[in-house]
Amino acid sequence: MNKVHVIVNPFSARGQTEKRWETIKHAIRAHFREFKYIFTEKPRQATEIARELLKQGFDLLIGVGGDGTLNEISNGFFNAQSDRVINDDAAVGIIPSGTGSDFIRFMKIPREFEKSAARIKNSLNKKIDIGKITYGSSVEKNRSQYFINVADFGLGAEVIRNISKIKSSRRGAFTYYRGLLSTIMKYRSKNVKLTLDGKQQLQGEYLIGAVANGRIFGGGMIIAPQAEPDDGYFDLVLIESMKKFEIVTNSRLLYSGTIAKNPKVHILKARNIKVESPDEVHIEYDGEMGEKLPAEFSIIERALNFRI
Repeated sequence: MNKVHVIVNPFSARGQTEKRWETIKHAIRAHFREFKYIFTEKPRQATEIARELLKQGFDLLIGVGGDGTLNEISNGFFNAQSDRVINDDAAVGIIPSGTGSDFIRFMKIPREFEKSAARIKNSLNKKIDIGKITYGSSVEKNRSQYFINVADFGLGAEVIRNISKIKSSRRGAFTYYRGLLSTIMKYRSKNVKLTLDGKQQLQGEYLIGAVANGRIFGGGMIIAPQAEPDDGYFDLVLIESMKKFEIVTNSRLLYSGTIAKNPKVHILKARNIKVESPDEVHIEYDGEMGEKLPAEFSIIERALNFRI
C-alpha cells in the first residue's frame, strides 16, 4: 500500500482551488482511505515539499493544480545535486485544478475530481522522460531545472513574460493567445545556433524553438503532434521567421495539430540540444519563466513514475 501525500496549490485556477478543496478532498477520500495533505504558500515551494516528503518515505505524491504544480512536484523527485531520483519506486499523480493544463490534457487525465482520483488509485506507474535545462556556457554549468512538458525559446517565452504581468485572477483559457497577438506586434526573430546530439548543427533566424517532451502548450496549441513522453527523445520544433499576418493565419494549424504542414516548420528528433545566440533570447518551461540562452536541453530517459 502506498504512503500518500497530497500537495495542494490553493492559488491555481485563479484561486478557485482553495474554494474547491473540500470537494476535492472528498473525492480523494473515496479512493484513498489514508493520506496527508499540505497547501503551498508561495511559488516553487512544492519542489522542496516534494523532496522532503520523498525523503520521509512517502511514495505517492498527488498534486492538486495545473501544469505548473505538476512541474514543481516533478522537480522535487530529483536530488538537488544530481539527475538521480530520490526514490525510484515513488510516483506522482495529478488532480487537475488549474488554468494551464496542457500536459494534463495530453495525458488524457479526467477533469472531474473523482474520476482523476480513481485513475490515480487504479492505474499502474508509467515511466516517462524528463527534460533538463542547463544554463550558461560550457565553462559555467551550474544552474539547471527540469521540465515535464515543453520548453521553448523565442516568441513563446516572450509571450509568457508578458502574461506574467497579468494578475493570476484575471487569466483565462485564452490568455496565451491574446498574449501572442500583442507580443508579435513588437517581436523579431532571433539568430540562433543549435547543435543536436553533438553532431548536427543548424543556424538561422527562428521565430520560436520548442523542445517538446509532450505535445501541447500555450493553452491548447499542439506544437509537437508526434511527441511521445517515453521514447527517449525530444521533438525539436523550429519555426522560421514569419510576418505578423502569417503568424496569425497559421495559428489555426497549431490548434488542429497540423503545424508540420507549413514549410517554415521543421521537426527533428534529438536527445541533447545546445542552443546559443548573439541576441537576448529568453526561455520558458511548462509555462514558467526560465533564464536566457545559452542553454543545453537534455533528455533523462524514463526517469519519473507517472501514475496514469
